[in-house]
Amino acid sequence: MKTVRLIAGAALLLSGAMTGTYGEAVESDIDGATPGKWTMDFDAAKKVAAEKDLPILLDFSGTDWCSWCKIMEENVFSKPEWAAYAKDNLMMVLIDFPTDKSLVPEKYTQRNAALKEAFDIRGFPTFIVLESDGQTELGRLRSGRNKTPESFQDEMATLFRFRAAEMEKYCKTLSPEKQAAFRKLAGDLTAKKDELEAGKKAVIEANENVETLTEEVAGLKEDMLMFRVGNLSDAEQKKFKELKSQLETATTEIKNWLDTKPERNDETVAKYNAMQVEISELEKQLSKF
Repeated sequence: MKTVRLIAGAALLLSGAMTGTYGEAVESDIDGATPGKWTMDFDAAKKVAAEKDLPILLDFSGTDWCSWCKIMEENVFSKPEWAAYAKDNLMMVLIDFPTDKSLVPEKYTQRNAALKEAFDIRGFPTFIVLESDGQTELGRLRSGRNKTPESFQDEMATLFRFRAAEMEKYCKTLSPEKQAAFRKLAGDLTAKKDELEAGKKAVIEANENVETLTEEVAGLKEDMLMFRVGNLSDAEQKKFKELKSQLETATTEIKNWLDTKPERNDETVAKYNAMQVEISELEKQLSKF
């Protein structure tokens, strides 16, 4: 039975095959990995990619709701021209975030969320091309109404120019003198990419440290405030608790109201402003303690 990208339902998950209305020219699996076939199994795809020295295409998608994902599926990934290209050139992993939660096995749900955060995915679809090590990012590609299998292949070929294997293949076409110069450029590029990745990692770690320190500072300020309040008279402590309770209630009310996504008009703007004034006044009174 031919399998395709979009899973039809939870019952089919038990059989280990994906099926549905998309990508009928490209066979797919949930587990395991084969060049040119979509899979949800990133770990398996990385293993095969390393063995066969193939790049990996990650498709962060919302297969049952994302209009641009469906356009790319219809215009590119469902075409036999794409299937013919992919089987010799790519490992392909679908990282799906469908409305119908049964379309993704539970074992991949948390992993998909972690990958979304790790790759800083801001919208769907996002196509990320990785080196065969499953870590080095070669680049990102976007969706488009006029994309075709051929045009998408051309975009990927541009990214592949900077793969170690492709650079070495090109290098062998050069004279010995030019090979040395090109290899130096390739080495400099690799070193700078490593330096860039180290810098990104350092920024992430620094941001995490800043978040932790911010929380600790806020906690110490709260502890200091409560220390000061603890040394006030009973009447003043009672007043503080009343104001704090009113602030918590007001903050919860405005949050719950905004969660309803009220229509923007003169009435709702006035209500929002009034709620903000109330919160500001309560914060002002509390700041005196």
